[in-house]
Amino acid sequence: MVQVTVANNVTRKQVIVSPDTTIDAVIEESGVTMGSARPFLDGVPVYGETHKTLREFGVGETAYLTAVANKDNN
Repeated sequence: MVQVTVANNVTRKQVIVSPDTTIDAVIEESGVTMGSARPFLDGVPVYGETHKTLREFGVGETAYLTAVANKDNN
């Protein structure tokens, strides 16, 4: 099992999932909205590869799945 911290600009949750879970499924299960921000897994961009499993990315016991939108208000 993998403990994944899923976070966006305002929310952070931890979920425990199988290593065979896809990035899309982790996002859905966590209930954390990624919106238009691009997701990163342990700091590596995974946009366009969210159909792959955590195992395919070589994730160990823990992982960080983040999507932080940069909103410039200038």
